[in-house]
Amino acid sequence: YEDPNGANCQCLSTPCLPPGRNGLPSTVSFLLQLLSVICVFVGEKTWRCYSGAAEAARRGCTTLAQRAFTMASMRRLHILLALTVVFCITWVSQYVGAVSAMSAGEAAKPPHIIFIVADDLGFHDVGFRGTRIKTPNLDGLAKDGVILEQYYVQPVCSPSRASFMTGRYPFRYGLQHYVLQGGHPYGLNLNETLLPQKLKEAGYMTHAIGKWHLGMCSWMHTPTFRGFDSYFGFYGGGEDYYTHKHGGFDMRRDKSPNCGEGCSESVYDAAGKYSTILFADEAVNVIQQHDATKPLFLYLPFQAVHAPDEVPDSYVEPYMKTISDKKRRTFAGMLSALDEGVGNVTKALMAKGMWDDVLLVFSTDNGGPIKGSSRCHICGDNTGANNYPLRGGKHTLWEGGVRGTALVHGWNVSTASAHRYGLMHAVDWFPTFLEAAGVDPGLPKGFILDGISQWRMISENSNSSRTNIVLNIDPLHNVAGPMKQGGGGDAAYREGDWKIVVGDPGPPDIWSVNPSGAGDDTRQPTPHKRVPLYVTVNERNTTLELFNIPQDERELRDIESQNEQLVKAMLARLMEIEKDAVPPLFSFGPADPKSSPSLFNNTWTPWTDRC
Repeated sequence: YEDPNGANCQCLSTPCLPPGRNGLPSTVSFLLQLLSVICVFVGEKTWRCYSGAAEAARRGCTTLAQRAFTMASMRRLHILLALTVVFCITWVSQYVGAVSAMSAGEAAKPPHIIFIVADDLGFHDVGFRGTRIKTPNLDGLAKDGVILEQYYVQPVCSPSRASFMTGRYPFRYGLQHYVLQGGHPYGLNLNETLLPQKLKEAGYMTHAIGKWHLGMCSWMHTPTFRGFDSYFGFYGGGEDYYTHKHGGFDMRRDKSPNCGEGCSESVYDAAGKYSTILFADEAVNVIQQHDATKPLFLYLPFQAVHAPDEVPDSYVEPYMKTISDKKRRTFAGMLSALDEGVGNVTKALMAKGMWDDVLLVFSTDNGGPIKGSSRCHICGDNTGANNYPLRGGKHTLWEGGVRGTALVHGWNVSTASAHRYGLMHAVDWFPTFLEAAGVDPGLPKGFILDGISQWRMISENSNSSRTNIVLNIDPLHNVAGPMKQGGGGDAAYREGDWKIVVGDPGPPDIWSVNPSGAGDDTRQPTPHKRVPLYVTVNERNTTLELFNIPQDERELRDIESQNEQLVKAMLARLMEIEKDAVPPLFSFGPADPKSSPSLFNNTWTPWTDRC
């Protein structure tokens, strides 16, 4: 029976199926059961009539009365046989029709999409990677879902978030160089079509909770003007987990579409409350209030595990004896708090009766920031992340900076294999989600969609539809080096098994070691020494390296000298792609003085329409 809220079907002494989901609608079920009873009754009468007639024939019909009885019996037999055929055909056709209608309805019903993003999560941080950090909820989702092993993101967060939302590489709209800076008048271009705007075409209710970091110079750049029905979180890129300040207070509730001045509220009473818990609780509240008959898109980009390294002591205590490094121990607590939040969200979806229709994706936005080399002046954002066995970390084009952890769980996801080894990039979520939702991913004329739907790879365990990835094209000097205009420019490009790195991939260029390993796993490897190859790219002299990633995912051996023709071909393709790149919007100047939080009650607030 269904409970008063219509959320659960509880089986009593006999099996039952909830109408409209795994069973037929209740009215159709009743009619089919009635027809089956009639079929049985008519069939039983037919058999008795046939048996009587057959017995009369066996004994011999010599009298007129017997012959009359036999003829009447045969007439009744024909009538009853005809009725039996009619009733049974009707029963079968009704059953097949009802099942077909139900199947068509189920196939047409789009999934609820839950897109959870961790900030600055390393490749070797979650429990299912074999670490000492306890992430039981994420591990459970991975166990019953799929893990993406060749999944790429951008080196820092704003470009990755823009990739998620647009399905387009950041070099196409000027966000390829570093992150959006607070107080500077630019953001993700307003002519870009975002994922929630497309999902609206399929009737989705769209909500965003957490870190935005795609622009706040004008209200038009904020989430509810970009396709979200509501938003709760902070517009900027980072802040204190408790005070929610970074030069000014930043925690907003935008409660309706196009919620700008006079509608958007600063949530000052959030001060003192840990953001990971705040965001998870808000997500639970959105789910509880959602009309489950409508598809839901919930975008949940947590602040964790970004710097500063802060977390309630209760999350750190379980690691006091197992993790000796204090920074790594605090990081473990931060990740455990995030994992608990993910668990609370999944429990809320189950309690609401939505879980069977949920497509859940968990992704990082970039590689984990690690302790830097001596030439990395911005590597102080390390909170204890680990990218073992990869080289480099956040800010770099090494695998440790752009190879991300991601999993997919739920609606129509094939678990025939727990791992997917096909190429996939952050831009692919845009068309992948839209295909699952039954929405045409087409963009306005003149806008190139770089994303390729990976729905078949995820749902059917087929091969990836992608053969290459532009990891970045940045004409400015790598941001982890001298922060000045000019320089040689950097780029990286993956094609099949091969990856070329043009220019300086950026520090830190060291390797993460296994924090729970032994022997060689705990020591820095020795890369193969080489003579750098100098090439000319668009009249710029720079260096180039080539790696075979499946054979050398640690990027120890530069083998460009052994594959000159391949290098030339890949470089030519990269240079052709670069023709579509626009100049970075990144500003090297000071912040706009009109943006100062001191002008808005010490609160970060959109301040201009000219951006």
